[in-house]
Amino acid sequence: MINDRMVEDNELVSRFQNGEENCFDELVERYQNKIYSLAYRMVHHHQDAWDLAQDTFIRAYQGLPKFKRKSSFYTWLYQICVNLCINFSKKSARLPTISQEQIGEGGVMNLPSRNTPEKDLKQKKLQAALQSAINQLPEQQRAVFLLRQYQGLKNDQIAKVVGCSTGAVKANYFHAIRKLRNLLQEWV
Repeated sequence: MINDRMVEDNELVSRFQNGEENCFDELVERYQNKIYSLAYRMVHHHQDAWDLAQDTFIRAYQGLPKFKRKSSFYTWLYQICVNLCINFSKKSARLPTISQEQIGEGGVMNLPSRNTPEKDLKQKKLQAALQSAINQLPEQQRAVFLLRQYQGLKNDQIAKVVGCSTGAVKANYFHAIRKLRNLLQEWV
């Protein structure tokens, strides 16, 4: 299915590059939820994530005529989003926080409900602890962790997105997991 999607993406990109600008709408439709979700997981604020997702598609639209297909469209789009989020985080003085309203929304890991109030409360506390631990990861480790765990990208795809080697992706993921285990000791 991924290969079929890549072929479809390549066809849409080719058609866009040949003047059919409406093909970009299909690409936006296809990836807007994933890009928003990635941005939200990186910046933890709805409006900022929405703005970053929009900026991602604006940059993609502007850069698509020169897109050389050295990677898949999907990987290229994720790279744009990750870079925008990292730059935003560096510029922003705001530290990500989690409000009660955000717990359990699409931006925080959703754990299955066990229907008892005690278990629901414990799950919400675990979700908040997990999000807090993820927030404490260095930028590169957080990006690698989120792309692998929440977006399902493979190491070679992540390497293209974050602009490093596959070995560096593996090392960042290893260190992220180790740090998360330490930060979440009381939950493990």
